[in-house]
Amino acid sequence: MGFRECCTAILAGLPDPALPLLPSMVLGASFSAVILFIVYKKQSNMPLKTIISDLFRMVFCAFPLHEHSQSGSCQSLDCVRCKKYGDVESKVLEKYEEIKSKRGKTGLKRIEESLSLIKKKHYPHLKFEVDSMNTSKKRRPDSQRPTMFYMDLAANPYWNEFDVFKMEIELLKLNFSIIFSEFEEVFEALKSGNSQGWKLNDIPKGHWCIFPFIDQGVTIDNNCRMCPNTSTMIGSLPSLMKDCVFGNACFSILYPDSHIEPHHGPTNLRLRCHLGLSVPNGCWLEVAGKQYKWQPQQACVFDDSFEHSATFVNQSSSAHAKPRAVLMLDFWHPDVTAEEKKILLELLVP
Repeated sequence: MGFRECCTAILAGLPDPALPLLPSMVLGASFSAVILFIVYKKQSNMPLKTIISDLFRMVFCAFPLHEHSQSGSCQSLDCVRCKKYGDVESKVLEKYEEIKSKRGKTGLKRIEESLSLIKKKHYPHLKFEVDSMNTSKKRRPDSQRPTMFYMDLAANPYWNEFDVFKMEIELLKLNFSIIFSEFEEVFEALKSGNSQGWKLNDIPKGHWCIFPFIDQGVTIDNNCRMCPNTSTMIGSLPSLMKDCVFGNACFSILYPDSHIEPHHGPTNLRLRCHLGLSVPNGCWLEVAGKQYKWQPQQACVFDDSFEHSATFVNQSSSAHAKPRAVLMLDFWHPDVTAEEKKILLELLVP
């Protein structure tokens, strides 16, 4: 059959113009959907089951807009995780010179070593007073590569086995039902199409959304008002990294068939805590090659300056599966002294 004959046959099968408008629209939409489905399957080369699952999620699940990314690249000029790295580093160096001109040398060797590393990156042809490349770098594990600010601190991929953040973790567990209830409220709103307060992070495969209370050191007041008990409890945690460009606190959800690729965080000044909220089967965190499976009401503390990734494998009922949900918090590394923290907060203003 030639092209003309094929078109004639298709046109002959279309509904009679005399049919009522609604049936005609339904038949036309159905015909178009079948054609688009065939083209999509041919181009994607995916199994029929996977295509139906993906289409179901795209139609019935609401996702917020891409605003910034926690891994990989993004288009936001305000994101410290990518394009702003160079600007933040330059401002840190300028701010430290201001502090020294007012107070003289701080005497905080570890901070000076960290700044020397940044200077060497920006001005590789110059020599500096502190040669930290021969000291700190020797102690750094191979898989620990913070992308911006490194300080000579104790390094472990996971910290649950160490006696740190006991008060914070106990408070999180005691308030779990309150946290979970407020999470469900904003998540149900997202599912119904109201993405207010949510951000969609750019990952190569799947969907990863966050509902931030603190975003790169900036408190998101509207979100805090939507979850008043959770935000108040978070703000009361003694070790929470507040008013620092590296500090974050958010609800984080990862949908089925999603993968956050291996990457390194910007600094080892912080340790990241995940409190499991909703944890279906088939999802895990991996830090420095070691897997951890989230559990509801359990906290996992890890150093995200080590290479880490997150995975939620595809499921047979993925169209109906709940996402993995955690409360994510950044704490100050316990080895950072009060005096160092005071200077760092001046240097790392959001």
